[in-house]
Amino acid sequence: MYTPEMATAFKAIIPPENFGVVILENPDFITIQIEPTELLDLSEDRKQSIVKYINDVKLALENLNARVYIVRKALEE
Repeated sequence: MYTPEMATAFKAIIPPENFGVVILENPDFITIQIEPTELLDLSEDRKQSIVKYINDVKLALENLNARVYIVRKALEE
């Protein structure tokens, strides 16, 4: 499902400094996985830039006909 065109579109989007996501391929959809510990104790401006990046990635993949889910790992107690 994750095509070369999708990979190119994903790589063209510049992530915020020291932040990234993992793309997981499934037969029927693509998962964007976020590390929740990277979101703790951030300024509002930083959070907004991260949300914009995640949204841009999702939209780029959807524009290439992917079904996209966004998930995060569970925080350990």
